Amino acid sequence: MLRERVEWLADEHGVEIVLDAPHADVLVTFSSIEIMKYPESLVATARVLNHGGYAWTLSTSGYEATNFGMLAGDVEAQRAASLKLIDAAIACGASLLLLPECGHAYSAMRWEGANMLGRPLPFRVLHVSEFLAESLTDGRLQVTAMPTSVVFHDPCQISRRGGAMSAPREVLAALGTTLREPEDSGPLAFCCGGGGGVIANHRADPLRYKAFTLRMQQLEATGAEVALTSCSNCRQSFDDGTAHLHQGMAVGSLVETVAAHLAPGKPRAAGGT
Repeated sequence: MLRERVEWLADEHGVEIVLDAPHADVLVTFSSIEIMKYPESLVATARVLNHGGYAWTLSTSGYEATNFGMLAGDVEAQRAASLKLIDAAIACGASLLLLPECGHAYSAMRWEGANMLGRPLPFRVLHVSEFLAESLTDGRLQVTAMPTSVVFHDPCQISRRGGAMSAPREVLAALGTTLREPEDSGPLAFCCGGGGGVIANHRADPLRYKAFTLRMQQLEATGAEVALTSCSNCRQSFDDGTAHLHQGMAVGSLVETVAAHLAPGKPRAAGGT
């Protein structure tokens, strides 16, 4: 499935998407939500990596970053899912395993991956927002200005639980946006309503729509022109709540926003991380 999806996206969007390269500095992973529901995120990530001249690859033997074993509380299933990504990164000699806009992927690999392996990971692990911040800071990525006001929703698993709060703000600063923080943000940010995969539990719909309404009211109260997040599960929750309740502003993707503002010009030659 991944190969056919990648080939179609590469052709449809005119972007090179590397698959199963024998050697790469960066192993890229995605969640099934992005692959099926938000494929533009996959395209955007490819554009960013190509623009920065990174030697990268997707791997058909390890690409699903969402760890359903962790979600289910099944440690052995969690270990098996983690080892697929770890083994794929080791096989291609990656020095960086890049995680997508997925909160549970970040928790599973960034904070628990070494425990699943039983020793320190032989590569770095970064959420894509952290990767974007680093790449913009060191000049690997060049972007054009985005002179709009933005409100950023902090995903629970990435920001409040994972601690990666500064990276998206560094990215937005590099884009030249005017950041308007909601009433509760960073470590105090409210849930989008879909935390913990509860979006799949329809018995919880009344409660999660209440949570969605509260958070959306906070985002809208900022008066920002654009709302962004760095978690596809949050994005799905916002899309669902907006469609169901016929209210709220659209919440977009941080990596897609960066890709849309890459400076024109020839991409850098592929190199290391």
